[in-house]
Amino acid sequence: MPIRPPKPSLSTRAFKLIRRNPRMAYTLLREEYRKKFGIDLDRRFRDGASAPPVNLNLNLTRRCNLKCVMCEQHRHDPGPTGLPWYDPRRELPLSVWVGLLDQVAAFRPRLYLTGGEPTLYPHFAAFLTEAKQRGFVVHLQTNGILLDRLADSLVAQGVEMVTVSLDGPFEVHDAIRGQEGAFRKTCEGIKTLVAARDRQRSPGPIILVNCVISKASLSTLELMVPLAHELGADILQLQHTIFNTAANVQSHNRALSPEVAAQEGLDLAPPSIPEGEYYESGITPADLPGLLNQLRQARRLAKGRLKLLFLPNLPLDLLEPYYLDLTHPFPQVCKALWKGCRILADGTVSPCLHLVAGDIAAQPFTEIWNGPRMRRFRQIIARRLFPGCARCCARSFT
Repeated sequence: MPIRPPKPSLSTRAFKLIRRNPRMAYTLLREEYRKKFGIDLDRRFRDGASAPPVNLNLNLTRRCNLKCVMCEQHRHDPGPTGLPWYDPRRELPLSVWVGLLDQVAAFRPRLYLTGGEPTLYPHFAAFLTEAKQRGFVVHLQTNGILLDRLADSLVAQGVEMVTVSLDGPFEVHDAIRGQEGAFRKTCEGIKTLVAARDRQRSPGPIILVNCVISKASLSTLELMVPLAHELGADILQLQHTIFNTAANVQSHNRALSPEVAAQEGLDLAPPSIPEGEYYESGITPADLPGLLNQLRQARRLAKGRLKLLFLPNLPLDLLEPYYLDLTHPFPQVCKALWKGCRILADGTVSPCLHLVAGDIAAQPFTEIWNGPRMRRFRQIIARRLFPGCARCCARSFT
C-alpha cells in the first residue's frame, strides 16, 4: 500500500489560500484588528454605532433534513406561528442575496453560510458562484448529509472552510441527529470532500469537525479525535452545550417582553425565546468528572494528529459553573453585535433573541447595520446582558 505524503500544515495551506484569493488577506486582517482593537473602541466611543461587520451569518434557509436534540432552531411540530423565516415559501430569491453581496463587497466580510441546512437552499450553488466571483471568503456550516454531491464544486469554487457537524460514533450521532444512517452519510461526505481536495490539488477547503458536547455524547468525546483524524479533518472543535432552563427562559421573557422592547426602542418578534427554541442540557454534578476526563484525554490524543479547539474556550475550573449555575457571575460582555450579524431566510436582520433590526429585501443593509434599532440594542448590550444570554457561545466567559 503506497504511503500517503504528509498533509501540509494549516499555516501553509492558509498561505496558499491567500495566494489564490488575495482578498482573503484583507478579510483576515480586518477580523484581527476588530478583535484586538476596533470593537473595544467602538463600544467605548461610538454610542452604539459600529464599523462595518467582519462577518455575516447568512441563514439561506431554515429548513433542515435532521432533528438534532440540542438544536436551538425550532424543531418540534407544529412550528411556531408568525415567524416568516421558518416558512420556505418566504425564502429570499437569489437576486436579493446577490444584491446584498454587492452592497457589502467594499468591506469584504467573511460569509458564514448556515441555516437550517444551507445546502437545502434551492439556489445554493448559484449563490456560491456569485459570492466567489466577488472574492468573498466563504465558510460553510453543514450537517454533511449532502456533502458528497457538492464536494467537487466546493473545492473548484474555492470555498475556504467547511465545518461539518459530527457528534460521536454512529450510534451516538444517529440518536442525537434523529436519523438512522446520518453518521454514515456525513462521514462519506467528509471523505469525498477530502478526496476532491486531494484530486484537485487544492489547499482548501480547510475542514473542521464540530462536536457538540451533550448529555448523550459525554462518554465518547475522546473518540472524536481519532475519528476526525481518520476522516481527514484538519480541526476538531468540541463545542460546549448552548442550553437554558424553563425558569431562566421565563425570567428572560419578562426582562425582554414586548412592552420592555417597545420602551427601549427595539422591535421584537415575541416571545424573545419561544418554547421549542431552547435546549435543557441535563448534565448533572455526577457527569462532571467524566467530562473533565474526556476533555483531558482528547487533548492528549490530539497532539501530533490535528488541531483541537474548544468553543467557548473555557478553563477546566469553569466547567462546573458553566453547566450547573446559570447565575454564575461570568463577565457581562458580548462583542458579537459589533462583529457581525445574522440575516434570516426571509431577509430579516435579527442579531439574536428574536429582535428585528430590518429587512434586506426592503432597505439597504448599511442603513440597517447602524440604524436606530441596531444602535439601541448595542447601547443596551454594552451595559449588560439579558438572562437569555447566559450560555450563548458568542459572549465572553473569561
